[in-house]
Amino acid sequence: MRLFPENIPMVTNNNTSFRNLNSAVQAILTQKFGGEISIDKGENIHPKSLYRFRVLSGPDGIPESVFVKRKRARRIRVEWACLQFLSDQMGENAVTPRIYGGGYTGKNNDPFIVMEDMGEGQNLRAILLSDDSQTAKMVLIECAKALGRINAHAIGKVEEFLKIRDSIVSIEQRNEDLYTTYAEKLAETCDAAGITPYQEAFSELKSLIEFLEPSNCFHGLTHGDLYPVNVYHSTSKSKVYVFDYEFGHFQHVLVDGFQIRVHLDMWADVSRFPDDIAQEMERIYRSELAATCPEAQDNQWFYRRLIEACVYETIRCIYRFFEPPKAVFSNIINNRPAGDYEALRTNPNYNHWGLPAVRRRVFYRLGMLAQLTEEHNYLQALGATAKKIQDKFSTIWPPEVQEMPLYPAFHHNLSENSK
Repeated sequence: MRLFPENIPMVTNNNTSFRNLNSAVQAILTQKFGGEISIDKGENIHPKSLYRFRVLSGPDGIPESVFVKRKRARRIRVEWACLQFLSDQMGENAVTPRIYGGGYTGKNNDPFIVMEDMGEGQNLRAILLSDDSQTAKMVLIECAKALGRINAHAIGKVEEFLKIRDSIVSIEQRNEDLYTTYAEKLAETCDAAGITPYQEAFSELKSLIEFLEPSNCFHGLTHGDLYPVNVYHSTSKSKVYVFDYEFGHFQHVLVDGFQIRVHLDMWADVSRFPDDIAQEMERIYRSELAATCPEAQDNQWFYRRLIEACVYETIRCIYRFFEPPKAVFSNIINNRPAGDYEALRTNPNYNHWGLPAVRRRVFYRLGMLAQLTEEHNYLQALGATAKKIQDKFSTIWPPEVQEMPLYPAFHHNLSENSK
């Protein structure tokens, strides 16, 4: 019997509610595996959100334990939809936790999902902060392979995804004038930095709008929060997982692919891998993506889309962390503590990241955009504008935010290169 068929049916719907989590999980597994199941009381393995339940008895083929995630948030319903979609598409070859079902529980009707237990192991962040370069390299390569497979399986399947998502969570569609939005963001960033953008940069932004257009045939399910904590090396299963799809949605798949270029920097560490590993990751990602997107092996197509992803991510990154009001936006960029600036620095979001990490991310992405546009002769006005912004920041930001250090796992590379 195949434990995970190609299409895993939804075993619950939005009206399914239980009084307590234990009975809820038991009912989900009983319905999924077709027989009475008994589970233990569960172990809380992440504060108030992630639990492990061990199966005490049940029919043949049931896993020994499962993960259960519960939150009072729309995000977990998005993750439910994403994991359901990927379980359907990838079946036994899934590189995300396979989902068994979901429902609602408690007096607040909190959503929960029951999914594959990823086993014993470590997340990628812990590995990168260790001194184990061999494991770090292996997990990074497998992460790139997994990401390429996920994107490849999702391309062109937005209708299938929306059918699942709309049955689980309602998300209002925004009719946004993307060109106006990004043109305004670019203008405000340049104004706050005190530089004059190249006017051609604004006409070049039109290529970005096409890149973001939902009807683009290269749209697929992207992670939306791809950083090392969300990549897991299961030593007990000898497998690497990409998980935590709370921000997953359909957009151009190279928004995911671009994260390799910036070393999965979506975390406070903001460090890098050695160049040869990053290059190998990109090569493997492209090879996996080409299974359904042969254009990925065409250099001109790939690098132009990569540059468009870089424009999108760079402008979005600056605006996300240096948010208006304008006075605060300008003060943070120009290192002038005044007014609401100090209050913003104590905001939990900034405590979590830290301004040095935020600035390092922004500085590196600006440099990446300038380099890519010059190398590939594409969107050069946007690249030159990015270089002007970076040059301005280099005169006012401290030196430690202007370089991306290697992760500790690769510090031996520094001593080898100095010989």
